[in-house]
Amino acid sequence: MSSYVKCVGDLTEPVELSASQVAEKMTSTVDTRFDPVTKPAHYAGHTGIECKQAMESMLGTDEYVSYMQGCAFKYLWRWKSKNGIEDLKKAHECIENMLETLEGGAS
Repeated sequence: MSSYVKCVGDLTEPVELSASQVAEKMTSTVDTRFDPVTKPAHYAGHTGIECKQAMESMLGTDEYVSYMQGCAFKYLWRWKSKNGIEDLKKAHECIENMLETLEGGAS
């Protein structure tokens, strides 16, 4: 048996699930659409919680915004010598994450 928590910050009692139920939850909650800029598959946890949501929860708003600022800077710094336009799009996404967070929207 395995425990399953619905999302970060969920303080309800974990539900005990069988191995097959865990596998079903994992495949049904993970967004299978892949976008290397806005939703990279390697940043989604096995429960479907995105890394940026977990980071904001762990770090708090100010630190999360500062982290996104650093990431945007990194992508702007390297765009010509690494991934070109894709890095510019990633920098833009980091700035969008900052704006959403500061404006009170979902991050």
